Amino acid sequence: MTSSSPAWTDAHQRFVRSRRFGSLDGLRAISILLVVIFHAWDRFLPSKGFFDFGAQGVQFFFVISGFLITTLLLREKQRTGEIHLRNFYSRRILRIFPLYYAVLALHVAIVALFFRHRSEGRIFFENLPYFVTYTSNWFVQLGAERVIFFFAWSLAAEEQFYLIWPTLQKWPAPHWAILLICATVAGVLTSSHWAPRETLPL
Repeated sequence: MTSSSPAWTDAHQRFVRSRRFGSLDGLRAISILLVVIFHAWDRFLPSKGFFDFGAQGVQFFFVISGFLITTLLLREKQRTGEIHLRNFYSRRILRIFPLYYAVLALHVAIVALFFRHRSEGRIFFENLPYFVTYTSNWFVQLGAERVIFFFAWSLAAEEQFYLIWPTLQKWPAPHWAILLICATVAGVLTSSHWAPRETLPL
C-alpha cells in the first residue's frame, strides 16, 4: 500500500479531523493507576517490587499530554497557517485554573483550621506563593517534614510546558525548533541526572 492509496488517505483524513483520541484515555488510565498503586502499595507490602515502575507513571502521563498538545498545535498551523496563542492559553486557563485554585483554596482553609500551629502548616504557608504561581517544582523541596500540597509539582511542570512549547511551535523556523528541542531535552536530562532524588518524588 503506497502513501497515496485511497485507504491511507482516508485514514489520514479521519485522523486529522479527530479531536479526541480514545486510545489516549486508556493510556492515561494506566499511568494514573501506576501512580496510585505506587503510593498505596506501602500499606500492604514493604517492597513494591514490580510496582517500583509506578514511579514512571507521571512521566508517562507527561509524554501523552505532550503528544496531544503538539498534535493539536501542528494541526492548527497546517489548517490556518499559524498558531493562535491567545486561543490556546484561553482554553488551557479555563480548563485548569478554576479547579486548581478551588482545590488550593480548600487546602488553605483546611490547613488554617487544623494545621496552622504545626510544622506542616508553617511549611505549607511558606510555600503558598510557589503553589499559587505554578513554580513549586522549582522551589518546594521535600525533606524530613511533610509538605502539604506537594503533589502540585507535576501540574506546575505541565503548566510551564504549556507556557513555552506553543511559542516554540509558532515562531522558530523548523531547523531552529529542532535545535531548541534538542537543547531542552539535553538540559532536562542533565538536571534530572544531577538533581537529588529526594527533591523529585511523585
